[in-house]
Amino acid sequence: MELLAPAGNMEALRAAVEAGADAVYLGGKYLNARRGAGNFDADELKRAADYCHERDVKVHVTVNTLIRDSEFGQLECLAKEIAAARADAAIVQDFGVAAALRQMLPGLALHASTQMAISNRQGVLFAKNAGFSRVVLAREMSAKEIRECADAGVEIEVFAHGAMCVAASGLCLLSSMIGGRSGNRGMCAQPCRLPWRLEGGPVSDAGALLSPKDLCLADRIPQLRSAGVDSIKLEGRLKGPEYVYAVTRAYRLALDGEAWDARALRGVFNRGYSTGYFDGLRDCDFLSDETEKHVEEQTGEADGRPVRARTVPVAAKLVLKPGEPALLEVSDGISRAKAEGAAVETARRVPADEERIASQILKTGSTPYRIAELRKEIAPDAFVPVSALNALRRDALSRLGALRIERNAGCGEAVRPLEPPAGLPKPETGDRPRLVVCARSARTLEASLDWGADEILWAPADWTEKGLGGAPKRPFWLLLPPVATGGDLDAIHRLVSRMDGLCGTVLSNAGQLALEWPGEKRLDAAMNIMNLRAQRAFGLPCMPSLEMTAREIGNLDGPKELWMYGRARLMLLRHCPLNARAGRGLHADCRRCERSNELEKEILTDRRGVAFPLRRVRLPSGCVIELLNSVPTLLLNKTERLPRAQRWRVTLTDEGEELARRAVKAHAAALSGKAEDLLNDISGTSGHCFRGVE
Repeated sequence: MELLAPAGNMEALRAAVEAGADAVYLGGKYLNARRGAGNFDADELKRAADYCHERDVKVHVTVNTLIRDSEFGQLECLAKEIAAARADAAIVQDFGVAAALRQMLPGLALHASTQMAISNRQGVLFAKNAGFSRVVLAREMSAKEIRECADAGVEIEVFAHGAMCVAASGLCLLSSMIGGRSGNRGMCAQPCRLPWRLEGGPVSDAGALLSPKDLCLADRIPQLRSAGVDSIKLEGRLKGPEYVYAVTRAYRLALDGEAWDARALRGVFNRGYSTGYFDGLRDCDFLSDETEKHVEEQTGEADGRPVRARTVPVAAKLVLKPGEPALLEVSDGISRAKAEGAAVETARRVPADEERIASQILKTGSTPYRIAELRKEIAPDAFVPVSALNALRRDALSRLGALRIERNAGCGEAVRPLEPPAGLPKPETGDRPRLVVCARSARTLEASLDWGADEILWAPADWTEKGLGGAPKRPFWLLLPPVATGGDLDAIHRLVSRMDGLCGTVLSNAGQLALEWPGEKRLDAAMNIMNLRAQRAFGLPCMPSLEMTAREIGNLDGPKELWMYGRARLMLLRHCPLNARAGRGLHADCRRCERSNELEKEILTDRRGVAFPLRRVRLPSGCVIELLNSVPTLLLNKTERLPRAQRWRVTLTDEGEELARRAVKAHAAALSGKAEDLLNDISGTSGHCFRGVE
């Protein structure tokens, strides 16, 4: 397996390579998910890639954020930097970015970022068919689920160590919605790491309720291999070189089957360790129970970074004959380089000292080379000054280094001009938007048709066969869940394929695009479409990302759906906040939710006292928990500033029948040109429609 280490700056990159990394991942100065790291400008990226390629280490460049249409000029610049550095791959979240890079640099390997939220084999197959050579799986996957993804015919990369997100990868809007700093754009403020309270139901608790322990799979190397993993990834681009060295070194030893010291990992930054989801999630072991900050065991192991070059063994041949140029040939077994010096002088008094000459040639110093074999053809009367020997050695190794860089370099083709997006979607009609009402309750959806809805969109709380048996009795659309295992998705697909009255499906994850669904298809906001190229990549009607402004949405063409009203989903949790307290004897029996749905009686409250409701979604393999925004989005009083759209969506969660009726009727009235202000007493937010996001 490849060992892939983080590099937030050049010093950390050297530490990773010295510690034994097979590859490093790093970001440019823009368009990467760790904008707080030092990162690499164009010259630094070239130096970093040359340094790595000379040492047989690959370089993966992170381009793993959602980008606006106005930022594709930056992407063109970054593509030129990637090509100039001859990097090996780009790690990409945005399908529009992937399409653009494929156009500009068709020879560049593309890796699907963990931010793409690919968490099942169907998603891996979709990524393969979309041209990705590697998929970085979502972090919330077990060994069994990873193994199911490994037969798709692309490389599989998984996170093995470091900080974990509590929310499903790529689907978190918490930092974005409450603070304007988007995790999808590299600016997450990590409000999940702050203190929270769980209250309102049968359980009250406080502390780091959304702060996971750090991941550590150093003692799961055999299981990672048997799961078919091609690359194990170490998190830490915001960490210093000492951290990078200690963690990379431990995993290098573990991968090589050598003894590694767990104290070295406990002695660097961590929040306590767990195996995350890999062994099958144990809620009570997942969270950092005492503090959201660093838990450190002072062992002294991380005090200073020892030097351990990854040396490259070299065979050398030295020829010194009076009157002829000094000659040194060096070879790494594949590439061969030769350097010539000035003519060798004739010794006047003492014969050539072969031992002294050899010792000078063997002094490779800070280079990545070690002369393992030295053949000598030295005339007895040959004389060469020490300075000339040093220059000869430097020249030969430098030439060998250039050959190795050339041999190991990645994509170096000329960057093609970025053409306008191709494949124009069907233009929108001039008709008024259709009113779509989304809810979990079939009864509420059926009533909403009488209140003025044009379409109903069912988002079931229970995706088992029993739960899906309670579908609306009138024609409806189905909103698929954005998180599901491969087995879950197969089971859901079978059940959905037999549904009566289904008009079509709204897809919310790349894995769903690999399957055929009955009826028409549209895309949900969870697909993170933020630019025209991403919209064109799918060619389906879509709800754009909730992080876009109204102006940006207006620049998209083709059928669009606007989120007009309702609590936005800020997080999807694969662990249960109630069950996570089982270590204290609380809610140890999950069947309690089957009887009384106790989770939904609870709310999570942040340190300012703002309350965020929880909603349980039952999948065949277990529950997923939705954390909803504290207030609903409400755009009805700003319709004149909104772009034209094919549909308006009203999402109902906990309104109760009276408020639900008012919400639907108010939007229906607005679409009919009537001024019925039925929601003037509701506190809401316009989200990012007019304020944007970092």
